[in-house]
Amino acid sequence: MGMFGLSVGDISLTRNEDTFSQTIRDTVLVSAYPLAAWIVSSWWRLLYEPLPPAREKPSVNWRMAHELTAANQGFIWPRVILASDTELMQIWSTTSNTTDQQSVRYINSLDRPFPINLIEFEQKAKTFIESVIHRLEATGIVETPLSGLWKEVQEEFSDPDSSQYRRREAELGFDPDECPESVVEDALCLAKQMGDNTFSEVAPAYGKDISEAKPLSATIAELTEESGLYGKPEVSIAHSDSQELPKAPWQKANKVASYLRDQIDMGEKPVTDNKLYDLLGLHKSEYEAWNPLGRQHISIALPLANAGFKFHPRKTHPIAKRFELARFIGDYLLHSNHGASWLASTDFRTSRQKYQRAFAAEFLCPLSSLQSFLDNDYSESAIEDASEYFSVSQKTVESILVNNGLITSSESISDLEASCPY
Repeated sequence: MGMFGLSVGDISLTRNEDTFSQTIRDTVLVSAYPLAAWIVSSWWRLLYEPLPPAREKPSVNWRMAHELTAANQGFIWPRVILASDTELMQIWSTTSNTTDQQSVRYINSLDRPFPINLIEFEQKAKTFIESVIHRLEATGIVETPLSGLWKEVQEEFSDPDSSQYRRREAELGFDPDECPESVVEDALCLAKQMGDNTFSEVAPAYGKDISEAKPLSATIAELTEESGLYGKPEVSIAHSDSQELPKAPWQKANKVASYLRDQIDMGEKPVTDNKLYDLLGLHKSEYEAWNPLGRQHISIALPLANAGFKFHPRKTHPIAKRFELARFIGDYLLHSNHGASWLASTDFRTSRQKYQRAFAAEFLCPLSSLQSFLDNDYSESAIEDASEYFSVSQKTVESILVNNGLITSSESISDLEASCPY
């Protein structure tokens, strides 16, 4: 037992009102053991399992591995949600429900997710876990379930093969040893084929549907064996330039999009459909006649021997198809210097997908061009006109304006940076 405090930056997430003593504190009296045990048991999924798409409500299984309240054991914990985007640990927090009749009510929340570098998160979590274990040992309590499980996690983490195995399990949405071994082995082989980074994007989209009878490779094979669209992208980014890109996805996206618009001399003009086809080396007639086979979870492109790709798009609405092509261009520019990596776009909220969406928005509808077109008129009709002029969705225009502080957010915008992700 001890006074526990959790903060991000200068915001205390454990700031609470004790309803019995009617006092406000930044710490709360709890047992540290259940929290440490929860972090250890959720370790791999916390680090490698992303947040589901905005339109999907996370399963109870996902929430048990990512919500701090799952530590439970009779203690009242703040509602804190943790989810990795593959580069950063994103932290959300909301206040306690005022209707709950509890002795402790948490009163601080975050307006938007607080990002922490994954390595920093690992270090902080490790320090906390080990401080609990050391305190127990100092009082004569040794070889606890917590210390045994933590030792296993550390051994697996230090072994590249074991670490890869656990990572693939987590990306598929499984706790350690809950995924059939044959399914994980299949995933490891598929990751070598499509590239580790691309596998990390694709796997979460299919995790809940896979089984021993139909592993992920079989599902991907069904998609890729269908007739696709052949294209050879005609764009590139210098290796020296790619090394100097900012780390934040949206900053990286804006820089790459601006670089490409300058390279192809777009100026303030909207990007035409033909220009999108040309950049990816696609044939207009073939693309416009293309229809995806059913509703797919992902859009994917397989590298070919001639430096081209076999594209498998999934969008059908004209505006959505333009945005999807722009995402492919952005993904290609970022990964074309890394060998024969597959291209993939999904609805998950990973760093790579954030970059793709930000790139597509800036490439198709640059902020400077949008401001010039609107001329300080941010009315609904002006936004509709801009949407038609740049051939992007109204939601894209609104999001650009909101993200740059030119208008306030409305409920109609699906804001991925909300105070709570679901």
